[in-house]
Amino acid sequence: MRFMRNLYRSAQEALTLLPDTEHMNALSITFGGLKSAQSRFEASARRIVSAGGAAGNDVNGMSAARGQAGTSQASAAGAAGALSPDMTRAMIDLLQAENAFKVNAKVAGRIQEMQRAYLDMASSTPNRNG
Repeated sequence: MRFMRNLYRSAQEALTLLPDTEHMNALSITFGGLKSAQSRFEASARRIVSAGGAAGNDVNGMSAARGQAGTSQASAAGAAGALSPDMTRAMIDLLQAENAFKVNAKVAGRIQEMQRAYLDMASSTPNRNG
């Protein structure tokens, strides 16, 4: 989660350095993609925590009901090894959001490189209006 926040902050800082014109819609689209991926990532992380808490409660409930140390340890190990469909879906969503964020960050970097190259070319071109 810290990685995503740092990457998001870096992309946001990079965007503030660029000139803001009508023709730079690609950056705003990419920035929207970064925000969307971050939101999906955080929502998925919350779902994983919730599902993990529910699974932990189920394991604790089973071991309390059995009351035997050996049996409860075996039950806890079995329950911890099985993932609920909600947890699995949330983990897949989390990975997809992470990948989407990385792709959008790379696109933002490429756009910045292209804009910098364009500005370098524009500044090195002699002024024909004289």
